[in-house]
Amino acid sequence: MCNSTKARQYRQINGDKQIRQQNSGLPPTLPLPSLVETGAFWRAPHSYLDLCHRRLGRSFTIYPFGAAPMVFMSDPTDIAAIIRSQSDVLQPGAGAEVITPLVGRRSFMLQEGEDHIKIRRAVMPAFHHRVVAKHAEAIQQIAAKDIASWPIGRSFAAHPYLRALTLRVILSTIFGDEDPRLSELHACLFKMLSVTRSLALQEPPLRRLPPWCGLWRSFLLTRDRVDHLIGGLVEDGAHEAAESGGLLHELLAVHSREGPINEHIHDDLMSVILAGHETTASQLAWALQLLAHNPAASSALTAEVDQADNAYLTATVQEVMRHRPVFLFAIPRVVSKPTEIAGSLYMPHTQLAACIHLLHHDPELYRQPRSFLPERFIDSPPDPQFWLPWGGGRKRCPGHNLATLEMQIVLREVVGQRCISPANNKLEPARWRSVIVTPGSGCQIVLDRRDARRSGRIRR
Repeated sequence: MCNSTKARQYRQINGDKQIRQQNSGLPPTLPLPSLVETGAFWRAPHSYLDLCHRRLGRSFTIYPFGAAPMVFMSDPTDIAAIIRSQSDVLQPGAGAEVITPLVGRRSFMLQEGEDHIKIRRAVMPAFHHRVVAKHAEAIQQIAAKDIASWPIGRSFAAHPYLRALTLRVILSTIFGDEDPRLSELHACLFKMLSVTRSLALQEPPLRRLPPWCGLWRSFLLTRDRVDHLIGGLVEDGAHEAAESGGLLHELLAVHSREGPINEHIHDDLMSVILAGHETTASQLAWALQLLAHNPAASSALTAEVDQADNAYLTATVQEVMRHRPVFLFAIPRVVSKPTEIAGSLYMPHTQLAACIHLLHHDPELYRQPRSFLPERFIDSPPDPQFWLPWGGGRKRCPGHNLATLEMQIVLREVVGQRCISPANNKLEPARWRSVIVTPGSGCQIVLDRRDARRSGRIRR
């Protein structure tokens, strides 16, 4: 039975949302129709989660239109129970189905049990912090060149420029930078992944309706070209990868017993590209937004960079990921067997979401949680129990070391070359982009050259 048919039957059987709540025994929900609730969460995710938390408490239920109920939990103990659960009880792969058109059904992100663990073990060595550190010089060169070309003295949306930069970095990490086909692959991926900002990705029925149908056709055509380019790069680069090591080498090794180059490698590479590109670009966009709207923090960071120190830079990256994590909740776990959390029994098909946004803004865990204060992490790093920007458990982002290094290098280059100012009076509200959130207006900022009074020298 297809997902859309099951969704229709689910709505027909359960009827009104309030009746569903009474019969299910799930945590409370706001008295809104599912369609309205879904729209509100789509349009204003931060505000809607905060509203639910204020009115309903640490655990509450959202009924997405055409999908199973989603229970959000923000208590640290409940979150730990979700992310540490066994995969045969709570299945995290099912909660990531939305990205299947982007990464393919064989992606390790969507696998469970041994299939997921096998590829994860293959990927992790390529993202170990010692291996990642070897890419620092290449990342710095890419960042310096890109940032020098960004607009000066006028408002512009930084997020597209950050997407281009982070995509160059992840492709260089996987394939190197010698092959001339990488330029076309970069352009095609950039176009293809623009679909992540459309509802057509989250709602398959829209793909048959205007204006989404044209967007979806363009996505499919571009995806075919991307698949062809990646296949050729993998085939031609197999020998070099075996000699040089790295991510491509690790994936080729783990799939070698399955025969010639196959779809598994393609899907796993697309997973790494998506995660390494979209999440890092969006997290950097939030970083520039927060620095632009917090001049004291921006000035402190600039002063430290001029002194070639890293303590405040590290704390700034950590605070950005606390205050504006791109993942508002960890990959939803779908209940496959009855399970009890905090005294409540959850039955199959219910989705359980560990709410990272609410955890990171809990006043019992962080003083002034609504303020951007990098200094909170200067003397002590964030507690991993209460700081989960990369998710947790078996589905924790494997590329977090590369993303963190990339954020540090890019921010160092930006404040080293430019002064950052906000283009608007308020921090931009969040908007969904696939399963992550980005600044709603694309991170509108103004960059100016640093003058002699502020830096003691002019940088160009």
